[in-house]
Amino acid sequence: MPLHIMLLFLLIAPLLAATPQNTADSLLRCSADYFKKNESFKFEFNMLYRASATGEESVRKGSVLTGSENNFAIKLPDQQIISDGINLWQYNPAQKQVLVKLIADLENNLHPTELIFRYLGTKAVSAKTELWKGVTVNAITLNPDKYREQFSAMEVWISPRDCSPLRLHTIDNLGNEVWYSIENLTAVKLSRDDFKFKLPLGVEEIDLR
Repeated sequence: MPLHIMLLFLLIAPLLAATPQNTADSLLRCSADYFKKNESFKFEFNMLYRASATGEESVRKGSVLTGSENNFAIKLPDQQIISDGINLWQYNPAQKQVLVKLIADLENNLHPTELIFRYLGTKAVSAKTELWKGVTVNAITLNPDKYREQFSAMEVWISPRDCSPLRLHTIDNLGNEVWYSIENLTAVKLSRDDFKFKLPLGVEEIDLR
């Protein structure tokens, strides 16, 4: 190999080796910037849970309103969970009962909004492309060390158009897998009243604070 070509290769090789990491880092920053533009969002989610021991799968669907400072409202087929950042209301329409707790009670039991957005607090490891609903998207492998008490692996798929999250994949320390799919993610204007539970007539309130 001619000397000048060898020298050129030696100069370029470190840059080429760094490209995947740089790409992963820039994609994760881009996704973080997406959420900095607005404070409140709404979206629907599908959650697929796969048990490691049995391979059994279960699916849950719901819709979410999320704001700053732990404000969120989650609507599931069988219950509603609302938080104003301090208090948490867990409403079961079938039982005509609502439990009132403190948001701190969820410290070791992540609610969907916190789990979905926790990827923003991790570090990117690598990036690749995947096919999702007929579209090529960016898939970022994340370092789960910050949440090692809960997860052994984390991955997020983001839109190539605006870096918004499309899917989040986690594997817990028992090998159980969860896929969150996010749909119709939209920035919205919300007020504090959107994160307050309004007690329906005939519903029993149980205060556990």
